[in-house]
Amino acid sequence: SSDQSVTEAMVPDVRKAVPTGPAKTYLTDGPAIYREFTQITNAQNEQAEVRALPIALVVLVIVFGTLVAAGLPLLLAMVAVPISLAGVYLVAQQYTTSVFVLSIASIVGLGISIDYSLFMVRRFRDELRTRETVREAVAWTVATAGEAILFSGLTVIIGFGAMLLIGLGLLTSMGIGGMLVVAVAVMAGLTLLPAVLGILGHRVNALRVPLLSRIVTTSERAEGGRFWHGLAMAVMRRPVLVIVAVSALLVAIGWPVFSLNVGTADGHTLPASAEARQGLDILNQQFPDRVDYPVVIALESADGSSILSETNIHRVDAYTTWLTQRGYSAGVVSLTQFPTGPQGQALPKDQLLTLYSTGAYKQVPALRDLVSSMAAGNVTLITMKSTAPVNTATGGAMVDDLRAHRDAAQGLKVSVGGFQAISQDFNSYLYSNFPRAVAFILIATYILLLLMFRSAVLPLKAILMNLLSVAAAYGVMVAVFQWGVGASLLGYQTQGFIDSTMPIMLFCILFGLSMDYEVFLLSRIREEWHRTGNNTFAVARGIEKTGGVITNAALLFVIVTGAFAFTSITITKEAGVGMTAAVLVDAVIIRSLLVPATMRLLGRWNWWLPGAKLPPKQTA
Repeated sequence: SSDQSVTEAMVPDVRKAVPTGPAKTYLTDGPAIYREFTQITNAQNEQAEVRALPIALVVLVIVFGTLVAAGLPLLLAMVAVPISLAGVYLVAQQYTTSVFVLSIASIVGLGISIDYSLFMVRRFRDELRTRETVREAVAWTVATAGEAILFSGLTVIIGFGAMLLIGLGLLTSMGIGGMLVVAVAVMAGLTLLPAVLGILGHRVNALRVPLLSRIVTTSERAEGGRFWHGLAMAVMRRPVLVIVAVSALLVAIGWPVFSLNVGTADGHTLPASAEARQGLDILNQQFPDRVDYPVVIALESADGSSILSETNIHRVDAYTTWLTQRGYSAGVVSLTQFPTGPQGQALPKDQLLTLYSTGAYKQVPALRDLVSSMAAGNVTLITMKSTAPVNTATGGAMVDDLRAHRDAAQGLKVSVGGFQAISQDFNSYLYSNFPRAVAFILIATYILLLLMFRSAVLPLKAILMNLLSVAAAYGVMVAVFQWGVGASLLGYQTQGFIDSTMPIMLFCILFGLSMDYEVFLLSRIREEWHRTGNNTFAVARGIEKTGGVITNAALLFVIVTGAFAFTSITITKEAGVGMTAAVLVDAVIIRSLLVPATMRLLGRWNWWLPGAKLPPKQTA
């Protein structure tokens, strides 16, 4: 909110005002924590980009064998990401925008810009070998790979657009930022990149790396007997066996998702080097009885009568007694139960209740101060220290129990708050709106792919494949961030939960990103299908022509997402790991094994559309 932004802006001034001396001071809690989140996220996004780009350039040189061709994907990325971030800046002038928009825009912007330009440049080099002029090569590149990029980008935009249906400012800002970066990448890929290719022409192969260039040229020109063609044919000879084996593997990878526990991040997700995190850790170590997240309960008289009336104060006392008897209660503070000072003595309960109901408490300074801090009109505040850890099933059960026993207040209205209750209500709101976002993605994606492929079957199959890759990514996230598998490698200490926004955000993002490779593969298969009418040959040929480039694109995307997985902000780590897992599963397992196997089983039904006539069946 704007108030939070103002408070965060005051943190540097407060830090300067804190006296320095022999004792080291730490500024912590809400505003300080959020400010450090912002600063560290911005700094580490830049570091991740700086680490990823040189590695990506090396891989691109290996893929293309020439320095000019290798530089084009990075050129597109360096254009798309800054322009999209400038768009995010303009949006942020009007709406509150999450700092994590920068993480998502950087990850997705770099990844898909490199992906799209990789496909375009590779197709352009292929067309140069068969077309008479550079202009024809550019035209055919845009007509084929360009069409795939357009539809691929639209599927990713659909995913980001679904975030706007959740109704949460955090996800709305991420959705807007994501749509901006994808739209810019697509527009640059369809305008700037073809223009550059047209200017370069055959010089796209300039500045060759001698040995690499020879290997790449031989690989690109090789036909039928290549690895990807052979793999596709081997898979299609035993499609049922492959489907069963791959499905079992994907189920095993995704199985941890059934243990998914979502929670709300706090200051402990900051790196240990952050001052706000250090201050929080010192407080917890030195004051173990300190309650970070007490349960806050408001009692309100239904008829508007004073909460200090004789009837109501007896109800408050009865409810306080009931709270102290709950198994999860480790201490309750209310108007009728509170700690006394070092020299103070507790008043007899009857005398205390009389002081409240008659108003005589005003003559006792300590009681007067207590009432002013805990009661106002017809409302009083009760705080309870709980043994139930936050962001756990036990903590959730505690909130449910308190809300299920409102009658214990004997007619007073009970409202349960505090960190655990807020987190629980927040998650309930999120996941009650999630189904409509999922429905929007599935329906819109199906319609878009139906228009592209002119098939009623292929879009449905593509959606099912994507669901498998998303489920696998969920499983990997749970294993890493809940169970702690590989946590030491990532420099991460598990808190036993996934940030509650992450499963929703990743579903929306990954569904579109995973569809990237499906669109590129199926668009090439469709070309061969319309040319030959032979389903088996079309699948093998399509995988032969795109298998290598999809694998290279996935490798480059993993380089980008992997760099973000090693940042120190937990939410950015979760996004990096989730995207990396989904892309690897999608490109390595699903596209190379499951897609050809299922397309072989379906045969000509892959291309079925009501009322449409299939091409005559031919042999290769």
